[in-house]
Amino acid sequence: MVSKIDVLLETVGALGVYQWRQLFLIALGPIAAPLHFISIVFHSIKPTHRCKLPNWENDTFSPFSEVHNQSIYQWIPVDKDGILDSCKIYTNNNETVECEEHVFDKSVYWGVTLNERFEMICGNSWASTTVKVVFTCGLAVGAVVVSPIADRIGRRLTIIGCYFVAGIAGIVATFSVNYYMFAAFRFLIAMSLVGGLVIVSVVPPEITAPSARAYAIAYRSFFWPMGAMLLSLLAYYIQDWNWLQLVTSIFPVLTAILYVIFLKETPHYLVTKGKHKEAENMFLHMASVNGKTLPENFMDELKEGEEAAVKEKLKSILKAPVLLKRTAISFYLWFVFGLSFYGLSFNVAHFTGSIYINHVIISGVASLPTIPLFFLSHRLGRKLISILSLSVGGAMLIVAAFLNAYVDLSRYSYVTIIVSMIGKIGVATVFTMSYLWCSEFYPSTLRSTLVGLSSLFARIGSVLAPIIVDLNVHVRTIFGPSLGSLIFGITMFIAAILAYFLPETNLKKIPETIADANVFVTENRSRKLSVDENDSEETSKPL
Repeated sequence: MVSKIDVLLETVGALGVYQWRQLFLIALGPIAAPLHFISIVFHSIKPTHRCKLPNWENDTFSPFSEVHNQSIYQWIPVDKDGILDSCKIYTNNNETVECEEHVFDKSVYWGVTLNERFEMICGNSWASTTVKVVFTCGLAVGAVVVSPIADRIGRRLTIIGCYFVAGIAGIVATFSVNYYMFAAFRFLIAMSLVGGLVIVSVVPPEITAPSARAYAIAYRSFFWPMGAMLLSLLAYYIQDWNWLQLVTSIFPVLTAILYVIFLKETPHYLVTKGKHKEAENMFLHMASVNGKTLPENFMDELKEGEEAAVKEKLKSILKAPVLLKRTAISFYLWFVFGLSFYGLSFNVAHFTGSIYINHVIISGVASLPTIPLFFLSHRLGRKLISILSLSVGGAMLIVAAFLNAYVDLSRYSYVTIIVSMIGKIGVATVFTMSYLWCSEFYPSTLRSTLVGLSSLFARIGSVLAPIIVDLNVHVRTIFGPSLGSLIFGITMFIAAILAYFLPETNLKKIPETIADANVFVTENRSRKLSVDENDSEETSKPL
């Protein structure tokens, strides 16, 4: 079935001035999101520390006098290499016990980290893990709760609300008096930001025509690595956790204010919800801004099938076996994206060298190649690029795991960083592209809901990511710390195989209803769109 909305989008301008203005606004969301999504990497920094000496109120980690130095070695146990114990202290009976107060080395990290502020170290280190898990649980909840709201009240209002809530919750979190309070507000931040990010990803394919969607998504995807690298810069100069939290929370609030003033609703949403007068005004405005003209009575054909579009429910996909199969495959792919993307991001703290530089490489630079790959997908298709990216990225991680198991790389630590970077490029490319790919074969009536549910599986993967990263601590294998990389690589390979069974959507008109999506084109060849409806009818054979 031909999408008349897409034909109109071609008529008003596939990617004109109006779309670029909206895309500029949309790009602000992916800048603000990583400032909170990945900030836990810097909040969780654990500077070198030891127990605070009794009767030394001015105790510091580094000795400031000979007497102080003697007291340190008198009270703090040392190992066979002469390294001071981080968590234990001698009692007056010469017994070792865990201490309650610590002093921290300020030679590398001069600020106060979250772990330092709330003593989330040694026997209380589980609290740091809890904060991470609570945040990732917020991601999962947000993916489920927010997306259906966008299908009910619209993309614009949902996005504005999400970023306002995230910013306010982040500001309040700055004044947390314990890690329970901090974790609770981090949950709200995660729930709001992931919801906003999911809906923001739905907007580009709903305001651009199929011939320009890859360019629109490529532009938007450029700003996530920018946000990640901005976070590294902020974290380097603002090392106190509360000030970093405050500064990063201002961005969502400013973004929401700009959205209130300039962001518009999408024509796809207006049409599928039967708001034809608003949709007509929107198309006329788009045509005017883009310097195009529309024929008279152009809205008449869009009103056909209104009842079917408005009344469709999520459970209806159970009667659409082709769409159901594709949705199940999509859910697994998103699970792998969340598991591997966040797993490799969290693993930065385990690399040797500067955490700020490593974060720029793994979370920033490694995401930039997604942009040319996006443009390449406009010629080679979403499916081929996705399969190649997952296969190469997965292979590199598996090879790295075996190299670390059987080859001594202690003098070549850069090898691990390079291989992890290639793996991150692979998963980041498909993770970003999946927003476009899935949006193109999900029906408009349920697009936000289904993308949100897909995102839920990515968040489930992100919840498991820190557990997989630290799995080697509890499960002894020959792979050691590379056990996580091995698991990430294997799951990516399986995802590459399953991606073969998803439809190619490049230059195809996106389906409006469940019925359209169930018979959506699956041919591997691409055809160019024609504004003339008589030339744009397609016959397709589902898997």
